[in-house]
Amino acid sequence: MSTISEEKLGQICDDVWRDRAAILARCGLLNDEDALARALYWRIRKAGGDPGRDVSAYARLLNKLAWRCRAEAGRGGQGL
Repeated sequence: MSTISEEKLGQICDDVWRDRAAILARCGLLNDEDALARALYWRIRKAGGDPGRDVSAYARLLNKLAWRCRAEAGRGGQGL
């Protein structure tokens, strides 16, 4: 496993966001943000990346995904 490019991660984040309705419909006991994070983790793994490897390099994109989730839930980017 290796680190994937920021461009590829951005595309994966956008794909998770696009598919969020289906992801959230299957989330079980997870809250929305955790369900999206789980989907993101597995999609990064599938793309050949190692999500646990230097995640700080991708913090901006991960924060954007979390912000979008909070905004849609009506929390306007507020904390959890």
